[in-house]
Amino acid sequence: RLRPHVATPPPPPSPAAMQRLALLAGLAMAADAAVLGAKTEARCGPQTKVCLASFTTAAGDPEWECTVATDGAKAVITAEQSKHGAKVCGPGSFHFSPMQCAGDRFDYKKSTTEVDVNSVTTGCQPVSFPYTMSCYSVSC
Repeated sequence: RLRPHVATPPPPPSPAAMQRLALLAGLAMAADAAVLGAKTEARCGPQTKVCLASFTTAAGDPEWECTVATDGAKAVITAEQSKHGAKVCGPGSFHFSPMQCAGDRFDYKKSTTEVDVNSVTTGCQPVSFPYTMSCYSVSC
């Protein structure tokens, strides 16, 4: 007498195999997010920077700290930094606003400094603020 062949289901994956699968899926999603993030926020050239001073030396000179600009990204300026104005380095359109970075009022009373890509950009230009600025953005 022949018995019908009944397929038995495979055993469930081990917990370790499930953890490896979850880790690989997470890494793949993180890599996709990094690629998408790189497409939406492009760094400007290494010479395009905004310099702000949070404090001064004993002689009263501002201690400038420079940050490479990211095209279109908004960055906070503290009241202490705003007192000293800024230095802009490299080519680009440097926008400074008294409005907070969050929200949609950035353009209100915005002050812009343009540095042409064809001009000599080896040095940094001082920018004084007519009033307290709270946020900046660079287009490069």
